Amino acid sequence: MTSTVWLTKDEHFRPGAELFRSERQFELFSYSATHGQLLLRADTMPGAGHRLPTKTEVLFNPVEAVQIQAAYRGLVIRCATDEEAARIYGDLPGDDFRSENARVLILDSEGVTGYVVTVNVGWCEGELSPLQPSFFNTFSPYDPLWPTKPLYGVGGGFDIASPQEVAEAFLTGLPEGVRRERHRHVHLLTAVTERDGRRRRDNLAVFLTEEDAEEARRLVEPHVASCWIEPLPVVL
Repeated sequence: MTSTVWLTKDEHFRPGAELFRSERQFELFSYSATHGQLLLRADTMPGAGHRLPTKTEVLFNPVEAVQIQAAYRGLVIRCATDEEAARIYGDLPGDDFRSENARVLILDSEGVTGYVVTVNVGWCEGELSPLQPSFFNTFSPYDPLWPTKPLYGVGGGFDIASPQEVAEAFLTGLPEGVRRERHRHVHLLTAVTERDGRRRRDNLAVFLTEEDAEEARRLVEPHVASCWIEPLPVVL
């Protein structure tokens, strides 16, 4: 079972109010420039040598300014007091970027304080499938493509697998019980043929590189009614 909290209203963000507390060890897990999304994840306790059966994720969205650490041994998120917010805004370079709905949230951990200037914040805790990148990026029928990244949109691309990794996965298989946190797009060549007045659609081949797929399309195109290339994610 997954528990979810999402805070968006002014009544949720009273100055000085504590919003979230956890003893887990959090890490800066992902950032997406699309919608200014910042994701923290925790699946261990400080000093523990094993992962917990559940994961906790905290999402800030959209983020306008930030001062954070790469990791936190325990984490408290609270609303800034009026004095703290004024001091933080005073250190930022101008206020042209500032949203009317932005809130200053303070991140406390072992005596170290940071902040996130954001509009919304939420968190989820539960069991995360090895095939699911995060609680905050799930399959949507409005965009029917399996999500391969923890957050929707433009990211750093550090989870893109090499062609060699994809080939090795097909040859040797994937280990059981390991999270699928890398991906690569392959290229599916599809063609429509006509025979005796009937049209038939066939998936012809999958290519690791776009260049090979384009070359195959060039060779197939004169012999079919139409053909095209579709990029598809392979989750590793």
